[in-house]
Amino acid sequence: MAHRSPSPSPAPIDPTDLLAPSLCLNPDAIADLAPVQPSEHNLLPATFPTLSWSEKSSLHHSISLGEKRLCYRHRPDLRSKRAADEFQLEELQQDIKLLPSHDQQIISHIWSLFGSAPASHRQLVLSGLLTQCCVPQLSFLSNHLQPLLRIDFLTILPPEISLRILSYLDATSLCHAAQVCKSWRRLADDDVVWHRMCEQHIGLKCTKCGWGLPLLEKKKVRAKRQEEGAQIQDRPLQIDTSSSSHPPSPSPSISPSSPSFPSRRRSASSDIETDSRSAKRARHGSRSPSPFYDLSDYPAPLFQSPVPPVKPEGTTKRPWKEIYSERLIVERNWRKRNYRVKQFRGHTDGVMCLQFDDSFLITGSYDNSVKVWNIETGECLRTLTGHALCVRALHFDEAKLITGSMDRTLKIWNYHTGQCIRTLQGHTDGVVTLDFDSRILASGSVDATIKIWNFATGQCSTLKGHSDLVNKVQIYKKDFLFSTSDDTTVKFWDIASRTCLQTFTGHVGRVQCLQTSGDALISILANRRHGKFAALELASQDSNNAVVSRARATSPAYESSSSDSETRTTRSIVVTGGLDNTLKIWDAETGACLNTLFGHEEGVWSLAFDKLRIVSGSLDKTIKVWDTESGQCLYTLSGPEGPVTCVGLGDTKVVGGSADGSVFLWDYGARM
Repeated sequence: MAHRSPSPSPAPIDPTDLLAPSLCLNPDAIADLAPVQPSEHNLLPATFPTLSWSEKSSLHHSISLGEKRLCYRHRPDLRSKRAADEFQLEELQQDIKLLPSHDQQIISHIWSLFGSAPASHRQLVLSGLLTQCCVPQLSFLSNHLQPLLRIDFLTILPPEISLRILSYLDATSLCHAAQVCKSWRRLADDDVVWHRMCEQHIGLKCTKCGWGLPLLEKKKVRAKRQEEGAQIQDRPLQIDTSSSSHPPSPSPSISPSSPSFPSRRRSASSDIETDSRSAKRARHGSRSPSPFYDLSDYPAPLFQSPVPPVKPEGTTKRPWKEIYSERLIVERNWRKRNYRVKQFRGHTDGVMCLQFDDSFLITGSYDNSVKVWNIETGECLRTLTGHALCVRALHFDEAKLITGSMDRTLKIWNYHTGQCIRTLQGHTDGVVTLDFDSRILASGSVDATIKIWNFATGQCSTLKGHSDLVNKVQIYKKDFLFSTSDDTTVKFWDIASRTCLQTFTGHVGRVQCLQTSGDALISILANRRHGKFAALELASQDSNNAVVSRARATSPAYESSSSDSETRTTRSIVVTGGLDNTLKIWDAETGACLNTLFGHEEGVWSLAFDKLRIVSGSLDKTIKVWDTESGQCLYTLSGPEGPVTCVGLGDTKVVGGSADGSVFLWDYGARM
């Protein structure tokens, strides 16, 4: 009998090979996720009939491990996010310790075989096990598989895709998502997500939720104006000054009973209606300058704008989420009518004009003075005197204040010091309205003319076309101008050619106030009876159609909302108010009347609006707040004891001046 050499002793088995829990784990994860920790008590004895996969399967398994193809559950960077799995493993280890040592060895061996099997073999093993499971075991699997299949998709997806997904949520859902875990909070608070949220709501109405947030960007507007002011010398406005191209208009017909402004020391609307303009003309009849202003009187620039301040370096930017939250508080105050009322008293007669920003409130009155107020404290900082008659119009920016008076003059002030810089003369009657930008100043007068003053060249030109007192002028897109008059019309002018491009008709009373949306497009629910826009046909037949087309070309294309494509449009608008007790919303480019707002019991004397709301002041002693898009009256503000002669609107404030000399401020920005 041949001597039989002893068989070589089997190579020692690495405990980690027996306990490898998953194909896609790297060695660093084994210690954390192995259901049974190797020890001298649970290792299989040498006599135990061990099984192993074929050499081909083992090679395939080794290659897979070398490629480190990690599944979602076993990615090392996600291990800290699987606290629930780790808790289950601890419970599993406690249960196994209760079994006999032999049973622990068998279970450990089964797990090690499964852990070292290729993916295709694993599926076969699982399929066979499922065929042998009873209903209780299948129910157990179903209950345990459902939570295991849940994936933290925001964590495993690329950040760009995760942020894109979150951008479709509303603000409430984003706040809930930020409470899930730290990684979700980091994504949900990202500036990209909240910037998109702000784009949907700030300055316009969201098409999903139907409400919008205020702009709160006056600082940006001031910076933009300063930048434009520095470029005045680079782009002076060229105005056609040839008299032959503009025939003289007929002399205005003035009735002794036609009013131009509320009477001094009279608060009743009937007294306002019976004020005599002929008396005004008699007061100013001693002087009769030529209707065409001599351009040589002002060869030098009217006003030199200061150099805009340099923006400090290292300015920190606020998170968009904080900006959204700030505006949301203001929006809720507007919606719920939460405001604080402040009153400014100091004028001895009716307040006829006002303007305010974040720091100052400036008012002009029948007492011939202009007052500069601290808008936060209500303190009167200084009183500007110099006009011989009542101040009917004013406008200011960061550097200067310009006022217009019934003494036929305009004055340029440094309102920070109270110094009068320059006095402009040219109108033959009282100045009722004015407006200016970085290049030009426009003024309207009782003499039914509009004068355009060029800051850079000092030149002045005249626009004629109204047959009665000009109540309001406003520059539109730098090269055009809107004006309203007691002749019940609204006119659209080309400043460079000094021609009237279009006349808007529709009011049956004197048109007292006007405001344009400037370059902004505003969503409007147009009245269905104006859906055909018959005015488009009239515009196409206008003799100045080529110039009108040039004006329209400067506006962005109109857009329609899918929610109501027949009536909701986004366009540039003009809002006017008249003594016929109505406000009208016009398409600034076509002249079509989009909506008429009814609600005031007496004539509308002043208005202001933004993308979200319109405020109007009336001779009925009230201020009404309207929804810009629908034209619906939201609520009425009361307080003044006399007719409301001027109003101002900001993102957080409404200011109204009354014929009784008081000024009221409704502040929506304070936390209630």
